Amino acid sequence: MIGNDIYLKKMIDGKLIIDKRDNRIKTHVAIFDIDDTILKPTQNVLIEPIYELYEYARKNGVYTIFITAREGSNENMDLTIKQLKSLGIIGYDLLYFRPPYMDNVKEYKTFARKNVKQSGYHALFSIGDMKWDVGKYGGIPILIE
Repeated sequence: MIGNDIYLKKMIDGKLIIDKRDNRIKTHVAIFDIDDTILKPTQNVLIEPIYELYEYARKNGVYTIFITAREGSNENMDLTIKQLKSLGIIGYDLLYFRPPYMDNVKEYKTFARKNVKQSGYHALFSIGDMKWDVGKYGGIPILIE
């Protein structure tokens, strides 16, 4: 189990990145993973410091995007959206699911971040618990180790 102090440090890192951004750019985005980043899926509870970072981004005019490795079947997408809503995670700008035909999570996450960039967003950071959650096209990597 990751100690709460690790999450607190990552939240502070993210807030500093948001605070130091160039405010002239109006398309900044923060990219979040879901499982073991903003919520503990087995317990269906929020990881509070990362949720606080998510809310901080939203309140400071930063677009919020989730890129999850959860498979994008209709049923799974509906369940995920309901789960996020039940935990108060609302107001995000985009939610990416892994297409069923994409088995390689690293390739999918890179593809999704590239799509975000090609859509005109400027990633400030990407945050997640796996190396594939951060990286190319994701801005500053915040890896929860």
